[in-house]
Formats: sequence, C-alpha cells, structure tokens
Amino acid sequence: MKNKLLLTLLTAIGFAASFKAEATTFVDVSSLGTGVDVITGTGAVRSVNAAVISVNQRWTRDRVYILSANVIVKSGVTLVIEPGTLIRAERPSLKVDTGTEAPANPADPGAIVCARGGKIIANGTADAPIIFTSIDDPHVPGGYETIPPIENKGVAASAQVQNPERILRTGGVSTGTIGVATYTYSGGTLTADAFDYDLAFGGTESIHTLEGLWGGIVLCGKATVSKGYSTPTNTNARTELITEPTVNATTGAVSGAKGVEAVEGMAAFPTHAFGGGDDDTDNSGCLRFVEVRYGGFIVIKDKELNSFSNYGVGQNTVMEFLADWNNADDSFEFWGGAAGMRWAMSCFPGDDGLDTDQGYLGANQFYVQFHNNGINSSGTKSTRGSGVNIGDSVTENDGSESSNTTRPYSVYTLANATLVGRGYNAVAVDAVEPQCGPNYKDNGSVQMHNSIIMDSPNGGILVMDTQGTTVTTASEAGGSAINRFAVKRTEGGFDGAGKASDLTTADTGAAANTDGLYKNVWFYRCGLLDRTQAGVNGKYDTLAALNAAITADSAAAFTASDSNLFPNAIDRRERGASTAGVAVRANIQLVVDQIKSTENKNQFNLNPGLDIPYNHRISGIDLRVTGDAKDLTTSALPTYRNINADATFVGAVRDNMWMRNWTMADKAGLFKPEAVAIVPEVVVSANGSNQPVITFGGEVGKKYMVEVSTDNRTYSKITTVTAVDGNNTVTDTARTVGTGLLLYRVICL
Repeated sequence: MKNKLLLTLLTAIGFAASFKAEATTFVDVSSLGTGVDVITGTGAVRSVNAAVISVNQRWTRDRVYILSANVIVKSGVTLVIEPGTLIRAERPSLKVDTGTEAPANPADPGAIVCARGGKIIANGTADAPIIFTSIDDPHVPGGYETIPPIENKGVAASAQVQNPERILRTGGVSTGTIGVATYTYSGGTLTADAFDYDLAFGGTESIHTLEGLWGGIVLCGKATVSKGYSTPTNTNARTELITEPTVNATTGAVSGAKGVEAVEGMAAFPTHAFGGGDDDTDNSGCLRFVEVRYGGFIVIKDKELNSFSNYGVGQNTVMEFLADWNNADDSFEFWGGAAGMRWAMSCFPGDDGLDTDQGYLGANQFYVQFHNNGINSSGTKSTRGSGVNIGDSVTENDGSESSNTTRPYSVYTLANATLVGRGYNAVAVDAVEPQCGPNYKDNGSVQMHNSIIMDSPNGGILVMDTQGTTVTTASEAGGSAINRFAVKRTEGGFDGAGKASDLTTADTGAAANTDGLYKNVWFYRCGLLDRTQAGVNGKYDTLAALNAAITADSAAAFTASDSNLFPNAIDRRERGASTAGVAVRANIQLVVDQIKSTENKNQFNLNPGLDIPYNHRISGIDLRVTGDAKDLTTSALPTYRNINADATFVGAVRDNMWMRNWTMADKAGLFKPEAVAIVPEVVVSANGSNQPVITFGGEVGKKYMVEVSTDNRTYSKITTVTAVDGNNTVTDTARTVGTGLLLYRVICL
C-alpha cells in the first residue's frame, strides 16, 4: 500500500500532486529503544520487531514519529508527548495467520503499550491535540507535508517479513538513512489509489471505509482485576495472592496468571503486556486531548486491539478529552481497574463503543457514542467493505471470566452519556448481533445517570444471563447480570469486595443501590424494528413499515412499548451456554420494574431535543439538549471520584459542543455549523485577601464549571455556575496566591 492522495480533492482545494515543502523531520520510534526476544515454543529465542523504551523520553511537536512496530514503555519509565505532536503508524508487517496467537507465533499489531509501572504523559490541548493515526492520513495539522516518504508496509500473510525494504516516494529528497534514528524529507509525489483518505461524502467516502490499519494505545496498571479467582465466595479479591504470568521455556505457553489480565494480541510480550494488582489508586499517566484514528488491528478472531485499551488502570490516571475514529473493534475497553474518563467520544467502532470487563469500577462523565457510518448521506449503504462491522451494542458490560460471582463486581459509573445506536436503515437490521443499547452479561452492571439511549433498533437495554427463558425470579439467576439489576446486595459495600465508593475506605455493609441502576435516563427511538429471534419484538416488521409510519405521524411512530424496549430473550452465545444460537434469558420483569420505577425518574419515548437523523450517521448532528432535558429538576448525580453533581441535564452536552475543532468527526462534517464549541476567556487575579479570583466571559444562561489544578495534571471542581452576564467571577476561598502552583480552567457544559 503506497502513500495516497485523492487527486481530484487536491485540485478542488488548490494543491497539486507534486509539491515542495519545508523538510519534515521524521523519527522512527523503533530506533529509540531496544529489541525484544521471545520464546518461540521450542525453547529457542526469536527477535521480535518491537522497541522497548527503557529511559525517560520526550517526543516533541516539531517532529513526526513513526510507529514501525510495537513500542513498549517499560516499567519505571515515563514517556512525555508534547501538545500538538503527531504519531503515525505503519501498517503491521507481521500478522498471525494460523488461527492461534501465542509467543510461538508473535504478532506485530503496531501498538504503543505502557507497561505496569510506566507512564505516558500526553497532555494535549484543544488548540494542539495529540493525534495517533495511520501513516498516510492527510487530515492533520501540517497536512500532506507530514506524511512520511516511505511506502506503507503491507501485511505479510505467512512469510512474516520483518523490517521490509522501505521505498522512497517518487522525486523526493531525503537527508539521512530512512528508518535509522531521525531523517528529513522534502518534495516528492504522492500516488492516488483506492484507499484515499478523502473528505468527500460522494464517491468513495473512504474516510468511512478505513479501519484496523494499526494497533492503538494500551495502558497497563496495578489496579484490581478480578480474573483468575476460582472461588465465587471471595470477600475481597484484592487481599488474595496476585500471580503474574510466566512463560514456559520449552513450549512458550503463558500461564499462572491470577488477578491480572494479559493484553489481547500481545502474547509475545508477557513481561510487559499485562495489567492488574491491588492498587486502585495507581497512576499510568495522563491522556488529554488525544485522538486515535483507524486503529484496532485484528490479530485473529476475538484477539484485537482497541483505540484505547486499559488493563487494571488505576483511578489516578487522567483520561479526558479523548476521541477515536473508525476503530476496527471497540473504542474504549477497560479490563478491571478504576480509571475514569471525562469528555470522551467514540465514533463508529466496528464493535462496541465502551466495553467493560473483569471488575471494572471506573467513574465516567460526558461520554458520546456514535454507531454506524456504513450509511451515506442519502441513507443507503456506503462502500465500506463487506468485512467491516457497523457496530454492535453501544456498550458491552461483563463481569469476571473465571467465575461470574468473583469479586469485585463490575460496578462502574456512567453519567451524562449520549449513546446513539445504529439507527434505522438497510444495513442496521443484519443478522450479526442484536442491535440493542447497552448489553449486560456475566454479572456485569452499571450505575447510569442523566443519560440518553437512542436509535437502538432491537431494544433500549439487554440484561442477560445463561439460564433458560422460563426463569422468572432473580434468586434463580445465580451469577448473572440480572442479579445485579434486580437485587440489592446486603453486604460487600460499593464493589461487593469490601470497599466504599471512593474505593479506598473499607465498607462491608449493604450497597446504597442495586449494582445495576438507571436514573434519569431517557430512551428515545429504540425498539422499533423486529428481528427473527426469540424475544426481540420490534414495533415494526420492516423498515418500509417504519418509514411509512414516520411519514404519517413521527411522534406516534417513535413510541415503543415495554416489549419493544426490553427484549425478554435473545439468540446469542453466552458464557456457560452449550452451543451458539441458544436463546438466553434477558430483561426479566424484575429488571424492567426496577428500570421503570418512578423513583428512578427514567423517561421513555421522550425526545431530549437532539438533532440527529434517524436513518444515517454522516452529517447534520447537534448534540445540545433542549426543554426538560436541559434542566432536570430530579437530578441526583453521585459526587464520588470527580463526578460533577451539578451537571443537571441529560446527555453529554448541554450548551457546549466540546468535541468541535480538534476531532476527526469535526473535520468530517458530522456536526451542524451552528453547533459550536464555547471557549470562554479567563482571567485570574487576586483579591485583598490574596485569594484567587477567576473572571470569565460567560454566555447568559449557560452552565460553566470552574476547576483548579496544583500539578498541571489533575483538575478538581471548585464550583459550577450559570452565567448571568458577560463578566462572571468566582473566588477560590480555599487557596491563596503564592503558596504553590495554581492553574484554573473554565469549561462550559
């Protein structure tokens, strides 16, 4: 695959196919670390195309960094990435093609992996985001001049050629040896072919067809992972022995892990590529204003990477203002741990947007999920490849793989989320998976508040277990997600393993709520299409019938019954089911009653005021809510772990389209022009008592959160105010000027 450029697009915007530019300095990251030797399975040792960074490094915005293979940030090492830095990944040269993934047959998914005890500090800004993307993507600051002069590696199917010859772009001039340390390049001709990264919505729509071109970002921490415990009566998994993985020197097999999870697709690196432990406060660094594009390299079936993969990552890791675009698998996946996110957006994953496993306990707020870019602007199927998934559940939520009742349970928090499913079009009713909203299985659960679930054709929620469809009481469910939603625990504290909601204070008492909780969640345009599966009863048998009903009366057409919103069974292989395609139980009446209870204030078939087309996902989107959704009188958000309880609205956006200007979604034209980001001007001064006074220009009626940082890494809320005029002030009475570093920011909600 060669560097690409759509010639017609260049003509339209005034560029030529050949250009002269200032020389760009490229850095081959494989030259910045040492190689890795792995056991092959016969006792022999094989050198793997990877780089282990063993000393602290700083990647700077004046260079373009090329990931030519796996990059591992070793334990004890910190990698700092400056705001505005561009990291480009070559297509992996090694691909497992034998149906197994093991050290004997190592893959090169082309990921950047932060090992346990290592840190990545990628502290970008809205004006200078840090972008990880494919080697040939021109839609970045600096454009085509930042594309490397080399041919992108193809995937060697069986030869597993390492370090293939790099071919220069035609007519260019390089200084230095390409692939060794740093080199510069200028001039040359880009070659157009079928894989252009264009932004035109007619023609190929190729920005919507590309995916899985490299791996992604992987963080490994020391927080709790519930995998590996065989006794279902654990009272506190953290106190049990943590066993790290070992490699058999003869066979190369990885075994013996307990309380940790190995990174999918990275079995060749057991020393570095696993996460887990007993420190939920662990810190793997900071990811802020970071975007991942076209990732999710698939090693083999069920072994793939995500845009952001998190293994046992602790709650002191900062993750905010994150985005992805066209990942082949999930956008954000958490295996255990307690890391949380704020202001994160998933755009068009091949599988789930947010995937949680193995006792995940994080707290997340302001999250946007979009599924299905397989539809063009006229509502028909685009040219996206037949092998590309258009998305599964908006979130998938699992418990432990070892035993469904192993603790801690997966009890994570999701507040102010906007979850948009596949929508209603010709490819949204395929037979691959049920197209529901959030899916809970294997004893997984969530505490969801002030959120929107919409455009999920086969139901708004799917709470499953392995029992037959005739079971009607939660006591018969055993270790199932139904128990998490239908029964309030009488012991175990917040996580079932003896901890309070702060995850540090001991608490073995009754849980405050059921582990599965929906509160102030609005369901809209869900459950409107039928499916040839037991228990999935959509309102309409066909898309044509739905479209006709919308033409006649859209409000009535979008109103679904309980049987539409809550499927009572599903044909899907569940852990413990003997064969694929067996109908497993879903959404028993106790679950439906809990979700529909008046005390939880959930709303059904009520429009939160979003401007999102129901039949495609390409353009014209406005995520700002209106009416009652904008100012909830019943909001009851939790206050633990940086959740802002003042976000008294549903969805991820009240007034401020915070994903504008710095994301690929913005460049691709997903949003209405008038749906803009609001960036207030902020001035900090001192009053007569030497207390900081934060003055900002707010727009009347809009909510603003004022936060402070004393380390240029973590921010905490001072207050949230509703602007009354153009000159708003907040005094930080808890601090004084001159006593240490104080940084303030004001974010419109």
